[in-house]
Amino acid sequence: MAPANPYRSIENGEPGRVGCRIHYFDELNSTQETARELAADGAPQGTVVIAEQQTAGRGRMGRSWHSPAGVNLYCTIILRPPIPIAEVPRLSLMAGVAAAQAMEREAPGLVSLKWPNDVWLRGRKAGGIIAEAVTDSSQHLDCVLLGIGININLAAHDIPPELRDKATSLRVVVGHPCDRIGIADSLFSLLDYSYMEIIRRGFEAVRPEWERLSALTGKRVTVVDGARRESGIVRGIDFDGALVLEVGDATRRILAGDVSIEGAYQ
Repeated sequence: MAPANPYRSIENGEPGRVGCRIHYFDELNSTQETARELAADGAPQGTVVIAEQQTAGRGRMGRSWHSPAGVNLYCTIILRPPIPIAEVPRLSLMAGVAAAQAMEREAPGLVSLKWPNDVWLRGRKAGGIIAEAVTDSSQHLDCVLLGIGININLAAHDIPPELRDKATSLRVVVGHPCDRIGIADSLFSLLDYSYMEIIRRGFEAVRPEWERLSALTGKRVTVVDGARRESGIVRGIDFDGALVLEVGDATRRILAGDVSIEGAYQ
């Protein structure tokens, strides 16, 4: 017997809109993999997969995502955008804005975004985004699996020791448990609006809000991408979501990489 779906109340039933159908599971290896299977079976855009717990949660670049049961939000949204595959990374930036806005309702003034896809609370990671492109047999974009993980009611003592100087949750920051269903409802509504806007108007529709929330602008950072390593001062993000880095007298556009800030986790 399938578990009762506590998110059923926020299903909107409109095909194509985020949250039109919400599939809920007590436990999954990964919401990304289940969403991939549903997408292959023809699930409409806006279908959401939510798991109470992930045994093999994945973050960006194949990293694991700490996914204990019953406290956080782990979800993947199926999108079928009419965009070139090269533009898929912009959807993770868009999702970061929606996630940050949803969290701001609980923690106003305490939320920021770290390029390319981390959501921070008071300078520590509380959320992450992964936008995974799925192609058809002709290597054209079939769909995007937009994975979002938000630490909502994770207690401080449940954060693994090796992550305690880097990770946090809404509960830790605001001092009380938060409404996961309400946060999910806000997230899906904000995501739906931002997605429609970015398809209609391009990345510029969300860039100003991303800039407002940026944790990096004006900071000296080091970006590592494989063997490439560059240090400079962040001047914002470009029209297509690239990080704009001032390196001496030159300006660099960074399309991918891990960013570290001196003193970021102090």
